[in-house]
Amino acid sequence: MATTRRELLDNVRDAIASSRTLTLKTVTYRPRERAHIDTILGAFLDAAGMHPLKNKLSYCIHELAGNAKKANTKRLFFEERNLDIRKDADYAAGMAEFKQEMVGRVEHFDEKLRAMNLMVKFQFRKIRNGVSITVRNNAELTTAEQKRIAAKQAIAEQYTCLADAYSATEDRSEGAGLGIVMMLFMLKNLGVGTDAFRIEASGGETIATLTLVAPVIEGGTAAASATA
Repeated sequence: MATTRRELLDNVRDAIASSRTLTLKTVTYRPRERAHIDTILGAFLDAAGMHPLKNKLSYCIHELAGNAKKANTKRLFFEERNLDIRKDADYAAGMAEFKQEMVGRVEHFDEKLRAMNLMVKFQFRKIRNGVSITVRNNAELTTAEQKRIAAKQAIAEQYTCLADAYSATEDRSEGAGLGIVMMLFMLKNLGVGTDAFRIEASGGETIATLTLVAPVIEGGTAAASATA
């Protein structure tokens, strides 16, 4: 994602004007990268007439990107420990140490991520009356991880109160596991619904997509009714 702000904005404008997908890749995800993503998000939302959604959608994208980088790092950590991430006993043993290791050895893992070409990839595309945003990483979800995510999606669908949803989130293997629940509640509150979010494992990747379509008002202009 190494580029100047001017080059970045030129690429964004070109992608929006030509309705093509803008793709960026990064190994790290620090303030500079987050600022780049916020700039791109703002431009695409402006083009779609959805600027009021920016702050909350920024949270959603940063949550997905943070999870993607963590998933890549987790694979490296488990390999270092000779643990099989698909075995329940190994997973429990690894996760007992992973968070502390990830925070305490950031530079070590970033170097290994770079050496192994484990990236977080962002894709933005202007679509009819909206925007499609995809966050990909080249560590495919395990079956157990897919089940944990599906459980959190079900909780977000079931509850209308965020506090009740938090109370129902019993899985603590990924920390409190509340980030994705918060993201789904934000989507509900914005009026786009949790079905705007899709996550799948395919071809060695985890692919998370937000498809955001604004309601069409009289005169054919797309407009977002929510405020950030």
